[in-house]
Amino acid sequence: MQTKKQANDNKNRLGGNNYTMAIAVKLTGVESHRIRRYEEGGLLTPKRTEGNQRLFSADDIELIIEIAKLEDEGINIDGIKAILAMRKGERE
Repeated sequence: MQTKKQANDNKNRLGGNNYTMAIAVKLTGVESHRIRRYEEGGLLTPKRTEGNQRLFSADDIELIIEIAKLEDEGINIDGIKAILAMRKGERE
């Protein structure tokens, strides 16, 4: 998995704000099955093309990195939801 700085460097080099799954995997170092699981768990909601292909924003890329770090520390999806909500001030 890449650091946030490495992902930001990659984002700046590639430009744009709509990344396909393949590009999101390259930018984050997180496998596609994990990214899909984050979406299924309600942690992430990428835009979709008319053909239903996921398009990830720069914010989505940063969120994927953050979620993966928490998951790598052993926190489950529900725990990650709670942590993200607390960070946004939506939960105490």
